[in-house]
Amino acid sequence: MKIKFIQKFLDILNRKEKFISLKKQYKSELYELYLSINSKEKHAMPNLADFSGTVIAKTANSTFKYLFPNAEILALNEVNLNKADYYFINGTHPNDNNISIAEKAFFYNKPLYIFEIGFLYGADTFVNNKCDPKFNKECLSFTFDSVVPYYDARYQSNLEKMLNDKNLVVTDEEKQRARRCIDKIVETHLTKYNHQPIYEPKIGREGVKKVLVVDQSYGDMSISKGLANDDTFKKMLKTAIKENPDADIIVKTHPDTMTGRRGGYYTGLKPHDNIYTQTEPINPISLIKYVDKVYVCTTQFGFEALMCGKEVHTFGMPFYANWGLTTDLLKCERRNNTRSLEELFYISYILYNKYVNPETKQQCEIEEAMDYLLKLREEYWNFKNAKS
Repeated sequence: MKIKFIQKFLDILNRKEKFISLKKQYKSELYELYLSINSKEKHAMPNLADFSGTVIAKTANSTFKYLFPNAEILALNEVNLNKADYYFINGTHPNDNNISIAEKAFFYNKPLYIFEIGFLYGADTFVNNKCDPKFNKECLSFTFDSVVPYYDARYQSNLEKMLNDKNLVVTDEEKQRARRCIDKIVETHLTKYNHQPIYEPKIGREGVKKVLVVDQSYGDMSISKGLANDDTFKKMLKTAIKENPDADIIVKTHPDTMTGRRGGYYTGLKPHDNIYTQTEPINPISLIKYVDKVYVCTTQFGFEALMCGKEVHTFGMPFYANWGLTTDLLKCERRNNTRSLEELFYISYILYNKYVNPETKQQCEIEEAMDYLLKLREEYWNFKNAKS
């Protein structure tokens, strides 16, 4: 017994020394290195209800804990870091919290998972600190991965593996379920953040085809990990202009840039010739329905455009690219399968995303989450209108 304890202690010391050495060498790329080293040993995420014991994670979303009915969510402190059974980091940004969590998972050779906010978040964005927390701090959906976040195209995430798996057959019944959800999202204009008004815009010249070019927050993690950079956005706009000489080119600002907190790649762009900018708040699906074609880098906007039946061109490597539904600048050799829209939706929105109902404080299906979000959005707009 004593020998086993000593061996375990020495193993922890060796792993700690190795981790510190890697940390000095790779700095901000530490997580990518750690996850790529261990990716061969990783497997699909287990059912969250199967987690028992203690879980350590850092998140501002109060609904996270509802996904783990059989586990205890520990507060993030040094004592708890040393005794958790499972470790979760929020994305792979090299902040102090993620560093602490990843280090302990590495030292004790415990499972490390990554979570992100999901594709249906809530009524408002998390950057708005002037509204009731239930509108922007009670996240309705999360994604979990045991390798990398779904937007990191440099490695094969669990989502990509599922989409690429020819043995993962989506049944006709499941496709019909996906189609009903898609139709409801498009009809009701449900999206990730639901604080922007729903209306039909009037942009540019009457009777002219409209082409949408979608901006993103500068430095967003999904861009570099989606195989894109500053030049990608320059090329995207130039290509949209060149391929559509007779159309109105509409450049859409990202919601975060409207708050003044983060700039975009087209922030300084001025309208000229057939180039127009959409800087006023508008529901994404409202704008998508107005245009004929959509150009994107890595944003979820592109998948919502697919749901609306639009022609989509990608210039990065978002999760929905290279499956036969989009016109893609880049090619990912790993992605050698084709998927229908219903299959892509079912796997990414229903299987991969995990939903929670803040009222029942339990995990739920996407249909229940959508119904809750519709009620929440109505309450949010009533609240917002009463204040104005």
